[in-house]
Order: sequence, then structure tokens, then C-alpha cells
Amino acid sequence: MKAIALAVVLLFGATVATAQSAFMGQQPAYRADVAATYQWVRTNTPNGTCNCFALSGGSVSGSWRLTPMVSGVVDLSLDHASNVLGSGESLTLSSYMAGPRFRLLQSWQHGAHTPEPYAQILLGAAHAGGGAAGAGDRSNVFVARAGGGMDLNLARGFAVRLFQVDYYLTDFANDGNNHQNNLLVETGLVYRWSRLN
Repeated sequence: MKAIALAVVLLFGATVATAQSAFMGQQPAYRADVAATYQWVRTNTPNGTCNCFALSGGSVSGSWRLTPMVSGVVDLSLDHASNVLGSGESLTLSSYMAGPRFRLLQSWQHGAHTPEPYAQILLGAAHAGGGAAGAGDRSNVFVARAGGGMDLNLARGFAVRLFQVDYYLTDFANDGNNHQNNLLVETGLVYRWSRLN
């Protein structure tokens, strides 16, 4: 099931990137960027039920433009929750991911302060620590994120990440289905350099 979902997301991303080739000259492109963001992650308890709770943290990511519409992204994240569901236990989740980011079509572009929507797929590893991790404590697992967001250009290479929303799959042992369907929301600042056009 995970393989089918991942294949559909990859196919969608490739289709979007291909369909936009006629619009490549519409928007300013930068060689690379780095972003620092605040993250909020909604996740579930170790037994796999949805006594859901939130973690807060942040990430540092960087991207390098491979084509006018596609960038390679590396993302490092650290999120934490204390006293999970009143248990007195904590959970710390760190992840190390990479993958493609696709710039989406902007038919409404009107100048320097243009919103830039994007979609991305990231794959990698995550580490869980703390008593609230249960059977998954001190373990490393495969993780995947698929979603998108929007950046708003400011000035002198700076932009604000208005939002990013990702489906965030983790497979930590939890004495249940060993599977977590998480929601990640983030916002922050972006700095870009080496303008291409």
C-alpha cells in the first residue's frame, strides 16, 4: 500500500513538473536556498490509537535548483513534546530527509512579491527518544513526507515560508500496527542566492 501511494505521488510530481515546461520563464529562479522554520507535528500514542498529541520544534533545510522547475532538498528536523497526554513522559523526534521539490504553475504572477507554491516528496530516516516512544524508544526507522507549501518573496533574496503542510509517515514500533500517520505544518524564513535570470 505504501509503495502504491508513493508511486502515485511521484507520478503526480513528475506530471506537474513536465506540464509546466512552457511556463519556465515566468518567475525568478534562484540557484539555491536555505530555510529555518518552526514545525508543529500531530502524531498518535505508542499503541497506534489516536489519542493524538502535538510536538513542536524546527527544521533547517536547503535546496539546490536542478532545473528551472525542480530542486533537490535536504531537510533536518527536531521536534519535542513534554508530558505527553499527562503521562509525565516526553518524546523527541529527529529526522534526516532528502528528495525533490517541484515549483508549481503561477498564472497569477504580478511582480517581485509573488507567491511561489511548491510540492515535494522527502524520504529518509528518523530517530525517536523518550519514554513516550514506548517500544520505539531509541530506534531509527524509514520516514516519508509528501505535501507542499507556499513561499512569498520579500526583498534582497529573502522570502517568508507562509506555510508548508505535509503528510508525514513514520514506522516506529508501537506494540500495535508499527505505523504512524502524522501531519506536519511549518512556517519560517528563507534566504536565496545566485539568481539565475
